Amino acid sequence: MGLTEVGQMIRRKRETLKWTQEHLAAKALISPQYLSRIERGTQQPSLFALQKIAEAFESKLILDIPLEKKLKKEEAISKIVSILNEKSDSDILALLRIIEVLWPNGKNDD
Repeated sequence: MGLTEVGQMIRRKRETLKWTQEHLAAKALISPQYLSRIERGTQQPSLFALQKIAEAFESKLILDIPLEKKLKKEEAISKIVSILNEKSDSDILALLRIIEVLWPNGKNDD
């Protein structure tokens, strides 16, 4: 979820309650200008501000932070092979040439 979506959710909730930005800002202990930027998606809110907004709405702040799991070597190879299976022979040969330039003699830079 991006800044715009977060701001839109806050705005919708505020408007559902028929609150002005000034009213919500006062309840959340933040400035109306800061709230306005959050609602427009031009300001990244701090966790403190999000918590205060949630409390003003008499709600809980629930964070769902998606963490990308690191691919194991076997999974990475399998994913590469599945992508390559859908490419043309010429695309695969072009990619091979790129790989040979990046890692001549099959050597890794690690």
